[in-house]
Amino acid sequence: MSKKFVIGDRLKDEWISVLDTEKKKLEFTNHLASAKEYLLEEDAQANLQKIQETGYFSDLQIYMKEDNKAYKIDERDSFQS
Repeated sequence: MSKKFVIGDRLKDEWISVLDTEKKKLEFTNHLASAKEYLLEEDAQANLQKIQETGYFSDLQIYMKEDNKAYKIDERDSFQS
């Protein structure tokens, strides 16, 4: 199964659902299933960096999405010992 990545804040249950840097459009959802998914962690990281360059949204992080749950990078591996 391929990994998918999302950007959000797990504690607040807020996930980016729409991100268009050209139109400066950013929308959030509280449904992980509706979150914008990235196939590569690098793509998610590049977009997160663009968002945080504004000086806002410093609480956002990249999470790996699996089984409709969000895990910090490498967090899931520690559960499968």
